[in-house]
Amino acid sequence: MSAHSTGRPQPDFPYGPDDATWSAPVTPAGPGNGHAPVIAEPSRDPREVYPSDPELEVKEFEIPAGGLSPQQRKRALNRLETYLVGKHETMVGFQGNQDMAHYQQDLARFLEFHLNNVGDPFQQGNYRVNTKIVERAVLDHYASLWRAAWPYDADDPDSYWGYVLTMGSTEGNLYALAGARDYLSGKKLITEPGGGGEQMVYVQATPPAAGDGERGAQGRDHTYRPVAFYSEDTHYSVIKAVRTLDIDTFAAIGRREYPGQCPVADEWPMEVPSRGGAEGSGEIDVDALERLVRFFAERGHPILLLLNFGTTFKGAYDNVEKVAGRLVPIFAEHGLLERDIEFEPGRTDRRRGFWVHVDGALGAGFMPYLRIAAAEERTSELAVQLRREVKDKVPEFDFGLRVHGVDVVSSLVMSGHKWPGAPWPCGVFMTKNKFRVEPPAKPAYTGSPDTTFAGSRNGLSPLVLWDHLASKSIREHAATAVRALRTTRYLESSLRELEDRLDREDRLPGGGLHVDRSPMALTVRFRQPGDAVVEKWSLSCQPMPVNGELRHYAHVFVMPSVTEEKVDAFIEDLFAEGAFDRPEPRPLPERPAGAPGFAAEVRPLALVPRTGRGFQ
Repeated sequence: MSAHSTGRPQPDFPYGPDDATWSAPVTPAGPGNGHAPVIAEPSRDPREVYPSDPELEVKEFEIPAGGLSPQQRKRALNRLETYLVGKHETMVGFQGNQDMAHYQQDLARFLEFHLNNVGDPFQQGNYRVNTKIVERAVLDHYASLWRAAWPYDADDPDSYWGYVLTMGSTEGNLYALAGARDYLSGKKLITEPGGGGEQMVYVQATPPAAGDGERGAQGRDHTYRPVAFYSEDTHYSVIKAVRTLDIDTFAAIGRREYPGQCPVADEWPMEVPSRGGAEGSGEIDVDALERLVRFFAERGHPILLLLNFGTTFKGAYDNVEKVAGRLVPIFAEHGLLERDIEFEPGRTDRRRGFWVHVDGALGAGFMPYLRIAAAEERTSELAVQLRREVKDKVPEFDFGLRVHGVDVVSSLVMSGHKWPGAPWPCGVFMTKNKFRVEPPAKPAYTGSPDTTFAGSRNGLSPLVLWDHLASKSIREHAATAVRALRTTRYLESSLRELEDRLDREDRLPGGGLHVDRSPMALTVRFRQPGDAVVEKWSLSCQPMPVNGELRHYAHVFVMPSVTEEKVDAFIEDLFAEGAFDRPEPRPLPERPAGAPGFAAEVRPLALVPRTGRGFQ
C-alpha cells in the first residue's frame, strides 16, 4: 500500500495527486522513527457534513497532512478572494458597512505584530506590544461624540470609562448587564481585611432589617433583587446574556411570584411589548413599560432596563428621552435615585437603584453625526439636507441626556463592524466611573487590572476604528450619515415604484410588497423575494405574524457602501420575471385544543427566539 493510500477510495482534490491524501499513514510516531505525525481520518466525507456555498466547495480548502505549496495556497486564497469580491458588491441585507479598502493600505504593516491589549486600556501593563495609546484616543473620541466627561480621569466619578471590544455589541451587552447586576444587587469589591491590600474580595451588602426595606411576595426583601426589562424587538444576544448571568426578568418573577397581577395583560408577557406589535415600528411601548416598571419599583426591586437604539430587523430607536421622562419620577418616588448600602459597620456606599443600558450597536455609531449636522447654521447645505430627511429633532440616547436633573444612561455599546465598517467584529463599551464595580483581579502576570470581559483583546481593532475616524473630518462623517438617510428614502420610494410597476403588469403578488420603514431607520423591509435574489444580495429575512398570517419579510440596510446605483441594480433584479415566486403566506397555526402547557414545577425564565430579530 502506498504512502498515499488509506485502503478506501480517495476524494477528488483540486491540487493534484501528490497532495490528495486525507492523512499521513496511521503509524505510531515518536522521536527519531522517521514517521510523519499521526492525524485522525474523518469519520465522514467533510462535504457531507459542511454545506457548500454554490460558488465554493469545502474540498477547495482541505488541508492534506503534507500541507500545501505556496502556489496551492495562493490558488485557494485567490478563489476565496474572487468569491468575496462578488459578495461584497451585492451585500445589502445586513448592518455592515462594506467600504474598507483603505484599511489594507494603511494598516497591513501591523499584521507583523502580535497586538494584544490585555487588561485595562488606561494602564499599560507588562505586555508592551499593544495599541492602548490608540485605543485611548478612540475612546476619547467616542466619549466626545456621546457627550461623556472626557478625557478619562480615574478620580472623577462622572468621567467615562470604557474599552474597545474584541467581539461586537454582544460582548458589550454581556459586560454591561454583568456590571449592572453586581451594582444593583449590592455587591462591591473591597481589600481583604488583613490581606495587606494584595487581594480583593467580593462582599455582599446585608439586606435591611425587617421593616426597613420594601417587601414583596412571601415577605421577601427585594432591595438587592434586580429585575430586567427589554422589548420584544431586542437582539437575541440579550436573552442569552440574562440567562448566562442568571438575571431575573420581570416575566420570570411575575409568573412565579405575582400570578394574575400583571398590569398590562391577563398573563405576564415574556418581554415588554413593542409599540404596535409585529406590525409596528419596533420601538418599545413606553406606556406598557411604565406600568411594568412601576409594579416592580413599588415592591422594592432595583430596575435594570435595556433599550435599543437601532433594532436588528426594523432599525427602530427606542425613545430614550421619553422613557426617562416617565421612569425618573417613579424612581424618585420609590427611593431608587439614591440609596445607602452598608457592607459592614462603617463601610457604606451610595448608589442608584436603577440602571439604563443602551444597545446602540448601529445607532450609536450613526446618530451623533446627525446631531452635528443639526447644530450647523440652518442655511448651511448640510443642515438643509438633514431637514429634508429628519422632520423632528435628532433623538437623545447618550450620556448627555439629563431628565429632571438626572443623567439617565449608565452604559452604552456600539459595534465597530456596523456603521464604521471594520473588517471583523469589534465595538466600544462605555460607562462612567461611578457605576463601576472594581475588577476581580489585578494579576501580576499582566501588570494591568483585569477590567474587561475579554482579557486578551484584539489590538488591531483600535487601529481600525482610529483609521475610520481619522480618515474624514467630523463634518464629512456627518455628511456621510445624512447621505445614508437620503439613500434609504430613495430605496423606500424605489420599492413603492416597483410595486406600481408590477401591478401595472399584473405581476404583483397577492397582498402587495408590504413595503415599510420605521422612523429615521436606515433599513426598509418588504416582501421576501425568491431564493436566487436572497442569495445574490445577501438579504436578511424573517417571518412575522401580521393580521393572522405569517408574512415573510426581507430588508435592506443602507450602510455608506450602499449607493443609489446599487439600489437601482437591486430593484431591477426584483422586477425580473419570477423574482417573487414564493409560496403564498400561510395562516398562523392554531394551538391544538387541549395542548399541554408547562408542567406545574416548570418556570418560564425567558423567551428565546427561533425566528425574528435577525436570528436566522
